[in-house]
Amino acid sequence: MYRRVLRDPGGSSLIRILPDICDERTAIVDGSILLVPAGTTGYLSYNGILSPPYPPGRHELATGIDPFFVRLKNIMSRGDTGTSLSVFFISTHKSHFMKLGSGELPFSEKRFHITMKAYAAIDLSISISNSLKFLQKLVGAYNEAFTEDDIVPCLHQLIMLPLREALSKTLSTLSVTEFNSNLTKISNDVLNRVRQSFTAFGINLERFHVSQINVPEEEIRRLYELEEKFAGGRVQIDLESDHLKRIWGNDLNKRTLTELLTGIPSRGPGNTGTGGDGANTYGNNGMSSDIMRMAMLQQLLPQLRGMFDDVLQNHPNAFSESDSD
Repeated sequence: MYRRVLRDPGGSSLIRILPDICDERTAIVDGSILLVPAGTTGYLSYNGILSPPYPPGRHELATGIDPFFVRLKNIMSRGDTGTSLSVFFISTHKSHFMKLGSGELPFSEKRFHITMKAYAAIDLSISISNSLKFLQKLVGAYNEAFTEDDIVPCLHQLIMLPLREALSKTLSTLSVTEFNSNLTKISNDVLNRVRQSFTAFGINLERFHVSQINVPEEEIRRLYELEEKFAGGRVQIDLESDHLKRIWGNDLNKRTLTELLTGIPSRGPGNTGTGGDGANTYGNNGMSSDIMRMAMLQQLLPQLRGMFDDVLQNHPNAFSESDSD
């Protein structure tokens, strides 16, 4: 009644499960047989604890469970054994192809460093390089019995966590307009970033390709508005720079000394440097202008000292009194 043969249920999935088989009719007692097909590794999970791996072949299980005590326990507990036992069959010589959506990907826009969001379509192929690591990571996320319905969402979660992080970092290094023209570069960069994480999960990432990246229209519109504001400010700065260059050329020290000594920001003929209320063109009152001049003087003192040292060295009599008397 209790001795049974446990077989791989078959299918194309990387993992096949005989879930929660420790009940009144199917308790796995001493002498039960586990058949593991070629290219597959088998595991027993007893109350969340994994057994050592079972390689391909026929295995007689020594569970330490006597049929008499199982029958007695079932009678006393009215069929509730209080235990959970599942069998996992993991394909170790098969590749598994997946098409995934990234979900929302936050990234830092390269030029303005604002947080934007994008969505990516991903094609990848994986195989299992270490079945024990993989199963521990996969089943360890669940406190209750793990079933076939849990495989796909849990596998997606396991894969997407490092992929999303790597994608966000990679997108932050490119302009938004460069995304879909650099899909191969993005794919290779993400692959290099996540390969080590996947190895730690017991997964071999055989192929990875980002087939498309979409940035929502409202995000593009927000970026264009920033571009327009930046362009307007850039024009104003360029005009100011050109104006100062015509006056002083590239002699920044000359301009700084003039402002230091006169207290008036030199912006060219016709500009007195003061507004109608006595404030200068930069909106500073007299006190803040004095502070600014003192700070500028402090920065220029080493340069002025060097200039005087140079004069004294080359013209030692430049500051001596006349000997005409």
